[in-house]
This record gives sequence, C-alpha cells and structure tokens, in this order.
Amino acid sequence: MQNDKKKIITNNKLPKSIRSIAKIYPSNQVNRLIYGGLPHLGNALWGTWSSDQIQKASEAYEDYSLSTNLLISGHDLPPSEKIRLGGGSPARLKPFKFCTDQIKETLDTRILSDYPLAAGDDFSKLPIIEYFNNNSPLKLNENNIIFTHSSTQGFTLVMESILDYGDVVIMTAPNYGLFSFIPERVGGRVKFLNLEKSDDWKINPSKLKKLIEDTNSDLQIDYDRNRSKYIFRRSDSTPRVAAFVNLNPHNPTGVVYSDKDFSLLSKISEICNKTGVFIIDDLAYQGLEYDRSNPAFPISYIKDQFDNTISLYTLSKSYGLAGIRAGMVIANEIVSSVIRDRIFQVSDSLSILQASAISAAFNPNSNIISEKEKYFEYITKEYLDRYIFVKAILIGKSKLTPEESSRLHNIIKDNKIDITQENLFQGIDSLEIVLEPQSGFFVLLNLKKYLGKSYRGFRVLDDKSLLKFLYTSKNIKVLTGNAFCWPKSEDLVIRVTTAMSYGELTEQYTILKESLSLLES
Repeated sequence: MQNDKKKIITNNKLPKSIRSIAKIYPSNQVNRLIYGGLPHLGNALWGTWSSDQIQKASEAYEDYSLSTNLLISGHDLPPSEKIRLGGGSPARLKPFKFCTDQIKETLDTRILSDYPLAAGDDFSKLPIIEYFNNNSPLKLNENNIIFTHSSTQGFTLVMESILDYGDVVIMTAPNYGLFSFIPERVGGRVKFLNLEKSDDWKINPSKLKKLIEDTNSDLQIDYDRNRSKYIFRRSDSTPRVAAFVNLNPHNPTGVVYSDKDFSLLSKISEICNKTGVFIIDDLAYQGLEYDRSNPAFPISYIKDQFDNTISLYTLSKSYGLAGIRAGMVIANEIVSSVIRDRIFQVSDSLSILQASAISAAFNPNSNIISEKEKYFEYITKEYLDRYIFVKAILIGKSKLTPEESSRLHNIIKDNKIDITQENLFQGIDSLEIVLEPQSGFFVLLNLKKYLGKSYRGFRVLDDKSLLKFLYTSKNIKVLTGNAFCWPKSEDLVIRVTTAMSYGELTEQYTILKESLSLLES
C-alpha cells in the first residue's frame, strides 16, 4: 500500500491538488476505493489509539475488509464463492409495515420544498412524545428528542457533544467494535470493563465503580504532571470519565437486561450518577429479545435517572430497516441542544423521511402498538429458529435440548428444508458456543481448540492467522474477537451471523465446517 501511495504522490498526470491530499492521509487510506472493502476507520485525534485492544480492533477490521491482507503466501487463490458470516445486517424479513407506509404518506402529503429544523421535525415528534408519556414513566417534550440517520451517527453526535479533550468513555469488553473508535476520533479515550462468565456476562457494578474511581485518579495525576498535553481541552477542569456505554440487548453476546435486572441497572445508574458519568443506553436491538415477556429495560425509566441517561434508538435491527438509516436520541434538553448545534453546523438539518419512519415505530395508537408486538413476535421466532438450526449444524443435533430438538423438527417441516445432505447435523466437537444468546442474530464461537493446528504448513496461532486460514481455504470471512474487544487473549472467539435464509445457512455453515476440518494437529 505504501508503494501505491508513492505512485499517487509522484504521478505527474494528476493535478498538484490531488497529490497534496495524498500527503495528508496514511498510506492505508489513500486511494482505498480501488481495493474495495470497508472505508477507513479514521484515526485517533491523539495520533494513536489509546490501548493495545483498540489497536488490535483496528487491525482486525482492516484485515476483515481488505482481502489482500489475508492471502497466505505460496497458496492458491481462494474459491470464487464468498462466504460472509461476519455481517451485521438483519435478515431479509418483512420490514415493519407502518414505518414504510409512513414514509410513503410523508412523500404524498408533506411539504418537501421546506428545510426541516436542525432540532428535527416537530410533526414527527408529537406521536413519539405521546407514546413515551403514555407507555413509560418519562414525560418528554419536543426538546428531548433529536432525530439522526442511525444510532452510529447518534453516538458520534453524543461523543462530540459531551466529551472534552482527554475525557474517558468506558465500554464493556466485548462490545460493538465500531463504537470503540468514535470517542477517540473526537479526542476522548476508551477504557474497557471486562464482562465475565461468573457474572452471567453482565456488568458487575463493583468493578464498574472501581474502574471509574481508578481512571479518574489516574487522570488527575496525569493532568497535574502533564498539563501541556491537555492544551486542546475547552474547559479548565480535570479530565474525567465522562460516559459509560450500556448495550441492551448486548452486541455481540445477546444478553438482555430486563425488568428482572432492575436492581442491577439501578446500582449501575446510581454509581454513574454519583460520579458524574453519563450512561449512553444503546437500545439498537430492543425488540429482538427472544423472551417477549422480558424485553430490554431502558435505564432512563428508572426514577431520577433520565437526566443522566442518553438513550439511542434505531430502526436498523429490530424493524428490518437498516437501509432507511433512521435513528433517534432521547436526552436532557441541554444535551439535545448541543447535539442540535452539531447537526446545524454539519448538515443544517436531517431528513423528515427518517423522522417520519421512526415516528411510526413509536406511535401511541393502540393498534400500531399491538401490530408492533406481533411483528416482534414474528421476527424473534424467526431469529431463534435460525439460531437453533445453526446450533444443530455446528455442534450436532444430539447436543440439543429436548425442546430445541422438537423445535428443529418443526423448523425443518414448516420451511420444507432439504436435510438429505449427509452429516448436516453432525457437529464438530472442537466447536464451543460461548453462551446462549437471548436476543439478536449473532453467535459467539470459541475456536481455541484449533490453536496450533495447521493447514498445508500454515499454522493457526491467533486471530490474524485464523482469518488468513479461513479466507485462503474457503473464502470465508468472520469477525474475530479482536474486532469486538474480546477480553481473554487465550480464547479464539469469532462472531457469526444467523441473519440468512435457511438455504444460505445450510450452505455457508457447512462450508465453515469443511474449512475447519482441513486443520491438522
């Protein structure tokens, strides 16, 4: 890539203006479009990522994106058929009809020649206000709501609004990997709170409190000793832990914090409130809980915690509308006001089409609420069925519970699935499912038993070598643990998706098993 950059800079056929751009950016970013894959992740405002975990995450996404990084020297090119198990899009099920209908109605009835307000379309806010005021403890007004084009954009706007240079954001490990870079791109730092099996993969309040206190103490010492390092701070206050990101349901574990976890969530919110730490409550997967009687419980619903909670919503996952790019931030008026200013400075205002779509998802009409729950029941059944189907392929039908076996029988019957393929439900003993997801469409697999095994002389030793093996052997791409900050280095964890048709699941997971069977001791 570095040579490509030099070619761009020295190519005299290009104007000086373009060659000057090439000098600004790193070699792995210039002319990236010709390589395909994901766009560049960006760079930390401090110059380097703050931790080895984030650096490894950056490298993992780079490797996932650019296939040229994954070719094993001396081996043939992989098969042309791509096996992409690392994607984050929902399954191609029916989207929530009331959202798409609302977009159509907006196109037909609204005045499209007027610019919306930077604070968002008031007309679309009215049903949302009524929905929350009628169906939750919240008492919102129009100033508490900001529309965005995704939860990622919402999170970015929040980070830009609440972080001063050098402030810290705490995230769980594992997490939604792409969020890890956002605070650091705007001048913040990220620290990780490791989730543990002993805590049922949930947040341990005592560990969170200690991490906040220790981090604030370290920041105070560093600020006193290295004041010039913080010259870009806008305030004269000491850098601090500014926010804790709570994913509910959690990506990638699928863990759900429902009202059964009220005591736990109350402890977490109390700790954050007392220490001046915002809770960013990311509810992107709300609605995808398999147990519909125990949906995710928003922290903002806890008494006296609304002002310290910033809630993120999106239509991408639960409503099957990732292509619409519609999201929403609900927060205290001061926070919303600062976010509004960021929107105005960057794009003037946001589309009323996205605002109208999300207003249909949070509509007080009892018929729409009923239809939404029916929709969630439909898609969560589909996702749970697909998980059980994939589980049977990976670890074997014999290891399913009696309830899962019965469900698998109905899945095969109802979907007319051809199971004549030999050994389809004969699993692999070396595969370990890390935990049973309670929501969503991801599975975490631990492949640590494959560490040290080889493929035609090439040995799997870590995340990168696993990616190279999977790509070279069968053109398979997955997200490895480094990409989502898996906390245990001795593991070899991957995140794979079940958001496919049964035909695709059968084909792609069979090929994954075939690939792993090529590894020898």
